[in-house]
Amino acid sequence: MFTRWSRVVPLAATGLFPMCAVLAQPAITGGPSPTSATFSLLDAAALARRQHPLLSAAGGRRQVAAGSARQEAALLNPVFEWRKENYGSPLPRDEFLSVTLPVDVYGRRVALRSASGFSAARALSDSSTAARSVEFDVARAYWRTALAAALRHAAAEQHASIDTIARIEAERAAEGAVSNGAALRARLEADRARLTDATARAELERARADLARALAVPFDSVPAPTDPLRVDSAAVVPPLAELLVLARARRSELIAARSRVAEVAKRQLAERLGSLPAVGMQAGSKRTSGFKTGTLQIGVSLPIFDRNGGNRERAHGDVLIAAGELRAAEMAVSAEVAGAHRAYSTLLLEYAQAVGTDRPGDMNGITSRGATVAGIAGTAYREGAIPLFELLDAQRVRAEIRSAALHAAANVQMARLDLLHAIGLPIDSARFLSPTQ
Repeated sequence: MFTRWSRVVPLAATGLFPMCAVLAQPAITGGPSPTSATFSLLDAAALARRQHPLLSAAGGRRQVAAGSARQEAALLNPVFEWRKENYGSPLPRDEFLSVTLPVDVYGRRVALRSASGFSAARALSDSSTAARSVEFDVARAYWRTALAAALRHAAAEQHASIDTIARIEAERAAEGAVSNGAALRARLEADRARLTDATARAELERARADLARALAVPFDSVPAPTDPLRVDSAAVVPPLAELLVLARARRSELIAARSRVAEVAKRQLAERLGSLPAVGMQAGSKRTSGFKTGTLQIGVSLPIFDRNGGNRERAHGDVLIAAGELRAAEMAVSAEVAGAHRAYSTLLLEYAQAVGTDRPGDMNGITSRGATVAGIAGTAYREGAIPLFELLDAQRVRAEIRSAALHAAANVQMARLDLLHAIGLPIDSARFLSPTQ
C-alpha cells in the first residue's frame, strides 16, 4: 500500500514539490530560465525609441509649433514696384521705380522673435514629454508581462505538483489504500490548479498584447521579457525635499509651462507695441518729362479705429492662463512626487521585511518558508501524520505565497517607475535609488 507513494516522495526533496523556482539573488526572479536571446527593459525602451509612430508624430508637432512661431516673427518682405503712367495720352510717359519697406520702429518683431524662441523650447519639451510617456508605458507593460510570465510558470509548476498528487491518490484508491473521497478531493484540487494555470496563460497573452501595443509592433513579434523580477531591497530612497527640487528642474511638463509663460509675456509686449502707429518707408526714382528724379515717402498708420485692443486683451488672457497652468502643473508634480515617494518607500520597506533577500535555504523570506512548510507537510502526509486536506492546504498556501511575492516584486518595480517618472529621470537611471547613491 505504501509502495507507489514512496516512488515519488520524499516530498521535502526537490521531486514532487520543488522549492520555489522564482527565488533570485537578492530577490525574486520570475519565470523559467532566460534564453540566450535577451530582451531586457532597456532593449524594449530602445526598440520603442527607434520605431514608435507616436514619437514621429511628436517630432512633427514640434516642427509645426516651431515653424509657426518663426513664421509669425519673420520680418515683412520689401515691396518692389515698377510703374508707367500716361498711356494713351499725348503726355510723355512717366516711369516710377520704388521699394517699400515696413519699419519696426518699436521693436515689435524683436519681441515676436523672442517669443518664437520660447515657443520652440516649449515644443521641444512637449516632444520630450511624449517620448517619456511612450518609454514609461513600455516599461510598465514590460514588467506586467514579466509578472504574467512568472505567474504562468508558477501556476504550471503548481498544476504539475497537484496533478501528481491526484494521480497517486487515484492509484492508491484503486488499491484500497485510501478512500475514493480522498482521491476525488485531490482530483478537484488538480482541476482547480488546471483552471488557475489556464487563467495564467490567458493573462500572459493579454500582457503580451499590451506590450505589443506599447511597442507598436505586431503581437507575434514581441520577444519574451528576460529581465527577472528582481528588487534591490537595500535600495536607498532620497529625502522627499531633494526629489522635489530635482523634479522641478527636470520635469519636461514644467519646463514647457515655464516656456509658455515667457512666450506669452513676450507676445503681450508685442501686442502692446502693435497699438502704436505703424511706420513704413518708400524710396525710388521717377522719370517724367525727360527728367529723372528721386522719391522718398514715409507713411504712418494712425491708430484711430483699430488700436489692437482685441489682441491686447487676448494676450493678457493668455498670460493669466499660462501662469495658472504653470502653478497647477507645479502643484500636480509636487503631489505626484510625494505620492510616488511614499508609495515606493512603503512597498520597498514591506518587501524587505517580508521577502528580503529571499533565496533557497534562507528562512527569512516568505517564499522560502512557504516552500519549506509545503515540504514538511508532504513528509508528514507520507508518514501518515496529517490528512490529505492539510497537505493540499499547504500546497495551496505555498502557491498563494509565491504569487504574493511575485506581485510584491512587480509592485515595487512599478512604484520605482512611477517615482522615476515623477521626478523626470529616465528608466535607465541604474544608479538612482541604489545603495551606493
